[in-house]
Amino acid sequence: MTAKVKPLYVLAGTDGFLRDAYKREIISHVLSGADPQLCVSTFDATAELAEVLDELRTAPFLAPIRVVIISDADAFISAYRDRLEAYLDAPSASGVLVISVASWPGNTRLAKLAGKIGEVRDCTSPKARNLPGWLKKAFGKRGKKIKPVAAAMLVECIGEDLSALDSEVEKLSAYVGQRETVERTDVAALVTATAGPAAFSLSRALADGNLPAALKILDGMLTVRGEEFRTLGQIAWHLRRVMKVHQQIAAGQRVDAAMKDANVSYDKARFMTLIRRRPLESIQNDFRSMIRCDLSMKSGTDARTAMRDLLVALCS
Repeated sequence: MTAKVKPLYVLAGTDGFLRDAYKREIISHVLSGADPQLCVSTFDATAELAEVLDELRTAPFLAPIRVVIISDADAFISAYRDRLEAYLDAPSASGVLVISVASWPGNTRLAKLAGKIGEVRDCTSPKARNLPGWLKKAFGKRGKKIKPVAAAMLVECIGEDLSALDSEVEKLSAYVGQRETVERTDVAALVTATAGPAAFSLSRALADGNLPAALKILDGMLTVRGEEFRTLGQIAWHLRRVMKVHQQIAAGQRVDAAMKDANVSYDKARFMTLIRRRPLESIQNDFRSMIRCDLSMKSGTDARTAMRDLLVALCS
């Protein structure tokens, strides 16, 4: 966050965790400790522009400035684009406008104005390959560092849920105490114990093609409603890494470089055994099986049955 308060902040993207995190950060920065209940107003896409502008131009009470938030503002922008552009040509000095949108094309006049006088925050969920970098920044905000091998293990244990990952970052930061760096042993001791050893060992069982072990691990994981989709996310992460290594080796890249690019930083021998045992065509079929499993569960099929069928396919 830059020191200067901007008249406009755009939260572009649909990741709810990032939207909420940036919103809190902006409010904290803009209000400088003032009570948000006195100077923060929230609207949705059905708001009238006149009401929003009145709020922005109203002098704040017991605060340096007023914050006006419009959630899910795509329809609002479509309805009032020209008048919003006119407002941003001469924005109020007493109010800050924060808008969250799913889509933010950069070629519009409004987007160019936002880039000139405001600040645009990317709220798109990071791709799997970028999660270690996201973790590095999350630990950095808490004055900590994380070893790459520990970051890879953390993602494998937890999956791609930013909220869940951030919770583990908070716990690990407290767990290491005065130490600056989070190690693989810290993740193994704290995170796998919190999520259950199964959360980390499922991918190992799949890599080995050990169906009895995978089914046993699955039964221990599906104890809470909704856990099936988190487990499916872990499987997806596993398959993406296998696919990436396969493709890069096929393109002529060295094995060690391909595994490094795919964040395979431990259990390398096991991973290479999987690559040799399961050709690229089988991995492509595994992705199809995973998609069918996801659709089946969303269509009402018993989650345990659908997941067990998926593991059978992945280990066959």
